[in-house]
Amino acid sequence: MIWPPIWSGYARIYAFTITWRWLPPAAIRRRRCWRCISPTPGQWREHHLAPRQAAFIASHLQSLHAALAERGIPLWVEEADDFTASVERLADFCQQHQVSHLFYNYQYEFNERQRDAAVENTLRDVICQGFDDSVLLPPGSVLTGGGEMYKVFTPFKNAFIRRLRDGLPACVAAPKPRQAPARQAPPLLSLTTPQTPFDGLLFAADEKTALARLRAFCQQAAADYEGQRDFPAVEGTSRLSPCLAIGVLSPASACIVC
Repeated sequence: MIWPPIWSGYARIYAFTITWRWLPPAAIRRRRCWRCISPTPGQWREHHLAPRQAAFIASHLQSLHAALAERGIPLWVEEADDFTASVERLADFCQQHQVSHLFYNYQYEFNERQRDAAVENTLRDVICQGFDDSVLLPPGSVLTGGGEMYKVFTPFKNAFIRRLRDGLPACVAAPKPRQAPARQAPPLLSLTTPQTPFDGLLFAADEKTALARLRAFCQQAAADYEGQRDFPAVEGTSRLSPCLAIGVLSPASACIVC
C-alpha cells in the first residue's frame, strides 16, 4: 500500500506522477496496490489551515482520485481528527485489507516525525519504507569534510550543487493500468474542513495543469527569474509554490522537467 500523507499542518498531498517517479519499482508493481490518505481536520485547525488552501487540496485530491482510477488503483480516504487518531485509522485499514507493505514519503516537522514513528511502532507486522520525496537531497546528507553541518551558505551551496551533479534519483515510469481490485474504494467524499473557492487561473487546480505551467516557466521565464521576481507588475514567478507546498510537484520533479 502506498500511503502519501495529506495531513500535516502544511497539508501535503502527493500527486500521481510524482509518487510513481520517486517510489521504487517494487512498490508500484505489487499485485494489490491501494492509496490511502488520511485528512486530519482537527490537526489542520491547530495549524490554522486557510479555507482557500483546503479547497486547493480538495481539488487536487479529486484529480488524484481520477488519475489513479484510470490505472485501476483505488484511493481510500480515511479521515481522522488528528495525527493520533490517524495512526489508529491506518492500523485498522492495514488489518482489514491485510496490508503487508507500507510506502510513504517522509515529513520532517516535529509532529509529523512523531506521527510516522508511531505508525511504524504500531504496524509491527507491516514492512514500512519511507522516502525523501519532498527535498532534492536527504537532510543531513550534505556535510563538511569533518562530517559537520555547514555554517556558511556559499560553501554549503557549492557542496549541494556538486552532490546534485552526481545524479538525481532514477525516474520510474508510471505503472500500466491494472485490473480493478475485487474491492473498490468507496466514493470520494468532500472534506469536512471549511473551504473557500480559489482562483484556478492563478493557481493550478490539477497536476496536469501544474506540470504544463512548470514546463512553460522553465522554457520561457526561468532565465529571467532572478531579475524579475521582485516586480509585482511583471509575471516573473511561476505561481507554483502552492503545488510544491502540498506535494503536487516536488523539487526533484522540477529539476527533471526543467
